[in-house]
Amino acid sequence: MVQEVATMELLSVRDFKSRVTKLIREKKVVLILKRGRPVGYFVPWDEACAGEPLKKAALETLMAALAKEREVKGISEEEVMADFDAFRKARRRC
Repeated sequence: MVQEVATMELLSVRDFKSRVTKLIREKKVVLILKRGRPVGYFVPWDEACAGEPLKKAALETLMAALAKEREVKGISEEEVMADFDAFRKARRRC
């Protein structure tokens, strides 16, 4: 992880959005800033850049955020899965 921090780029949200494809190809770790304050990290999903502990932490954070959003909106996990299944079926027909 120390090596990742040493090669981390600092980019504004606007710069990140305009360079994201290149950053993915180059497997760059980025600290994303908004008005000079950190708002997020971009870590390529690659074994060389993101080890299992980092991937697990990222997934746990994402799952917690999704659970909170579902709770706020009053949506069950079953409703989300049913909606996702309907989306996949509709996509297959296209």
